[in-house]
Amino acid sequence: MNKSQMIFKAIDVVFDKPQNPYNYENIYSVRDIAYSNIDAKMTVGDLYFDPAILKDGKKHAVILNFHGGGFVMGDKDYRKTLSELYASRGYYVFNVNYRMPPAVNIFGCIEDSVNAANHIKVLADEYNIDTEKIIITGDSAGAFLAAYIAALRFNEGLNESIHVPEVNIDIAGLVLNSGPYDLKSMLNAKLPLGIIPELATMLVGFPLKEDLSDIYDYEYFKYMSANEFVNDKWCPAFISWSDSDFICPNQGRPMAEKLMKHCPYVKTFTAEGLKYGHDFHLTIKNEKSMQCVESGIKFMDKVCEEIDKKQALI
Repeated sequence: MNKSQMIFKAIDVVFDKPQNPYNYENIYSVRDIAYSNIDAKMTVGDLYFDPAILKDGKKHAVILNFHGGGFVMGDKDYRKTLSELYASRGYYVFNVNYRMPPAVNIFGCIEDSVNAANHIKVLADEYNIDTEKIIITGDSAGAFLAAYIAALRFNEGLNESIHVPEVNIDIAGLVLNSGPYDLKSMLNAKLPLGIIPELATMLVGFPLKEDLSDIYDYEYFKYMSANEFVNDKWCPAFISWSDSDFICPNQGRPMAEKLMKHCPYVKTFTAEGLKYGHDFHLTIKNEKSMQCVESGIKFMDKVCEEIDKKQALI
């Protein structure tokens, strides 16, 4: 385990209890559903739901969730409480793992995220999932993956350029929390112990110089930032960030400004002050964190309500 992996593993362990303080009653989970045959351990997800929604004769929205962890660590098990919270509000939640560097480069992560998204149609064959109400969310690296799925869906031919499958689902909305959307600018970030060169090397999949000067010659460098593919075709989006985020500094606000230029409906949530740092929304018991999560749920509810209105007119 290298420095980068050790740091992000430590973050997971230290913050596990604050981020997963309790279980929600009456929430059921189907564990380790394979969404791809690439990797039996990593390309799996857990489906959370309130069993009551199986019997009400309605179709229900689904949330696809990607965990964070600097692209190199993290696990779906660290997002149990958040998944159960979403499920307690009447949503299906598909909370997934994906392969990470150094096993794959960043485009391997993206490939898995696409396969997870496309698998929702398979889940809909077994569960009463409304495939017109697919919300994609994530935190940190997971927010990047969520945004990149939108980039692939709303930019024709992008998948062919980076050699990943086509996104074959409709995306009703995005919920993006504390993400690094501009990986090019992240090269200049001051992360702990100077791990940026190490992280960059793992993301591209081959050794880079300490000053990263050779990364600009990387064949796929121009495809490494999700924010560059935001256009007028993008769906409604919710985005949150902390102005004191030292893991993903100066990422949320610029992405929000770009989304507000192009998306039909955008809601934002910001936190100020040193006690609200990276992924602040995950510390569920904190009042500000719950305000952020509730704002995200309110956004999702509104997106689904608008779809209901359109469906009623058909």
